[in-house]
Amino acid sequence: MTRFGVFGLLLILVAGSPSWARDIYKYRAADGSILFTDQPRDRVGPEYTLLSVRKGWNYVPRGLTAAQRDRYDDVIARAARAHNVEAALVKAVIHAESLFNRLAVSRVGAQGLMQLMPETSRHLQVLDPFDADENIDGGTRFLAYLQGRFDDLDRVLAAYNAGEGNVRRYDGIPPFPETQAYVRKVKELRLRYQVQLAARSDQGDDTLAIR
Repeated sequence: MTRFGVFGLLLILVAGSPSWARDIYKYRAADGSILFTDQPRDRVGPEYTLLSVRKGWNYVPRGLTAAQRDRYDDVIARAARAHNVEAALVKAVIHAESLFNRLAVSRVGAQGLMQLMPETSRHLQVLDPFDADENIDGGTRFLAYLQGRFDDLDRVLAAYNAGEGNVRRYDGIPPFPETQAYVRKVKELRLRYQVQLAARSDQGDDTLAIR
C-alpha cells in the first residue's frame, strides 16, 4: 500500500514519475492527520475519512532540446553552491520531476521545476513556486535537508518522492513501484549530468545530448 503521511505530504513530488495510472485518495485519520494513498476506501481502516479522490494519469516523456535542458544551469549552479548539493543531482531531480517545465503542475498539486507541494513551498518560504530561482533554491534546500537526515542517496531520493516517514518505516526505499522507479531514474540522470557538467567545465562547451 502506498501511503503518504502528514510529513510525507510535504515531501511528495510526483509529476516526473514514470507512467502512473493510480488514483490518489486523500483521507483524514481519527487524530486529524492527513493520509495520501493509492488504496480505495474499502482497503483502509474505518478510522479514516475520505476527503477527495484525484484520478490517476499516464505520464509520457517528451524529447528535450539542449536549450530546454540547459536553460536553468546557472540557477542550478548557484543553488548547488549555496546549499552544498551536487549540481548534477539537482539537475537530475528537475529532469525527473518536471522535464524542465517551470509551469508544471501535477494532478496532486505539486508545482514548478522541482515539483514542490504547496505545503512544502510554505515550509521553505518559496513565495512563487513557478519562479525558477525560488523553486530551484527551495528544492535544493530540501535536498540538503534530506542529505542531513540520510546517509545514502537512495534514501534521500526515496524521501524526496515518498516522504521521510516512509523511508524510516521501511528502513530504505519503500516498496512502492513509483518510488523505486523514481530512485533509479534520478540516479541514472545524475550520472549522465555529471559527465555533461564535467565536459562543459573542461571544454567550455556541451556536446552531449541527454534525453
